[in-house]
Amino acid sequence: MKKLFFPSVLIMIGLIFFAACKDESTIEEFELDFGYEYFPLEIGKFKEYIVDSTIYDIGPNEITTILSSRTYLREVVTDTLLDNLGRVAYQIERFERTGLEDPWIIKDVWLMVRTEAQAESLEENLRFVKMVFPLKEGVVWNGNRFIDVTLQIPIAGETVEVFKSWEYEVDFVGEPIAVNNELFDDAVQITQADNENLIELRVSREQYIRNVGLAFREMKILDTQCISECEGQPWEEKAEKGFILTQTLINFN
Repeated sequence: MKKLFFPSVLIMIGLIFFAACKDESTIEEFELDFGYEYFPLEIGKFKEYIVDSTIYDIGPNEITTILSSRTYLREVVTDTLLDNLGRVAYQIERFERTGLEDPWIIKDVWLMVRTEAQAESLEENLRFVKMVFPLKEGVVWNGNRFIDVTLQIPIAGETVEVFKSWEYEVDFVGEPIAVNNELFDDAVQITQADNENLIELRVSREQYIRNVGLAFREMKILDTQCISECEGQPWEEKAEKGFILTQTLINFN
């Protein structure tokens, strides 16, 4: 019996060792993709955009004036510092010009933070939670939790509740997109707002490319009091105040 028992023990130990090695190998091969690379932060990196905007302004006699413009935006990661929570924040210097041959003029400075759980952007004293990690299709969060949603933003002499009825959601992850006639094979799209009623339209959507960052932004923040007489008209025609904005990537390093 002893002669039979000893080899059996060796066989059992071998099987256990083999199973343990197999499990360990499986664990090593599995790596969860959190999506941090969609929000890269590195000193010296820059991105340049075309920014097209249309502003609706209610003038005398309740006549709305529509003003369209194009500018160019350059964002450069220039430094790091500790924010008020003691986290490493990246300083983003933002420059603007009206023509491709014009000199860049400093516009403002933003701060961006990426933690294990989320990516934040401090834009003109407004803090947005741009992403939550891991990025997965269908994930929903309150990206404006640090902002008063009733905040009135002045636009062309009028005030608009820009952040009313926002709810962030990941539309897709790891899919191809075309930006400025160039195809990128790995991007994520986040819808921040997509709500409409008789007097308000709130649409905001962003696309990010892996290892590049923000590639495209679209915003339609429009209000109107023209209801029955404007029934069936597109928002671009019946809007009385607010704005439409697109920001498209054209250059990066």
